[in-house]
Amino acid sequence: MINKKLTPFFLVIMSSVFVSACNDQTTVAGAKDDALSLLETEVFYNQKIRLPEGAKLEVRLEDVSKMDVASELISSATREIKSGPPYALQIAFPSKQIKNSHRYSLRASIKVEGKLYFISTTHIDPFAVGIASPIKIKVDPVGGKG
Repeated sequence: MINKKLTPFFLVIMSSVFVSACNDQTTVAGAKDDALSLLETEVFYNQKIRLPEGAKLEVRLEDVSKMDVASELISSATREIKSGPPYALQIAFPSKQIKNSHRYSLRASIKVEGKLYFISTTHIDPFAVGIASPIKIKVDPVGGKG
């Protein structure tokens, strides 16, 4: 039987273990200050179209904490699209740049010859408790494309 005085202490410890276990980031080996983490993403769209040759997918991790200013880019990854969706993409980012008090968002876009074809339109917090991996990002057509 646990001593009644120790019960709150054990509850705090167990809840912190539970919350830390919910974080699905993978940390890449390296010195602690230089450690990189990975986010696994999967980008898709619902339109039944084939993208032109040379289409490029970009997924960005941005700090969106500050109001009334442009978001700050933390990291991004790009790949050429050669098949149909979904498109898997990993983003490596410096772990030390992530601050508990800030808000972050993943954004995805698909461009062909520099012209925007698809873009994500919803806020996706990659560090939300319970978010599945890979993180699914839906992109919508821009300007009547698709």
